[in-house]
Amino acid sequence: MGVITWRRQLSVGQPSIDEDHKHLIEYLNELDTALNSRSFAPVRVAKILMKLLEYTQQHFAREEKIMQIVHYPKFEEHVRQHHEAVRTLSELSAVFTKDPTHQNAERIYTFTANWLVHHIIMQDTQLTPYVRGVWV
Repeated sequence: MGVITWRRQLSVGQPSIDEDHKHLIEYLNELDTALNSRSFAPVRVAKILMKLLEYTQQHFAREEKIMQIVHYPKFEEHVRQHHEAVRTLSELSAVFTKDPTHQNAERIYTFTANWLVHHIIMQDTQLTPYVRGVWV
């Protein structure tokens, strides 16, 4: 695991989306710190996971609203990807809730970090020509 750093190629060019992505990366980095601390604290991890899941859902709602405003042509597919990510994250979180081990927390981190960075670079940046200059 490692800290995720915001970099220019992650920018979509729409301030609220970029700020949301930065916050999601902060939560992932908090989770990384918690997983790499000397003693594993499941309660601390659970609190971070709750914030991460809540913020992810809020971010998706904001991003989807913006996509509707700009009539993004790949809206349906993009929303489907969001729903799949939330479903997977919820399933992994449920496993962690039942069995709050370091390994189960790492699974959440790995899935979320990989999905988020890949999704931003491969999908969200396709929004750029549609959302640049849109203020919501």
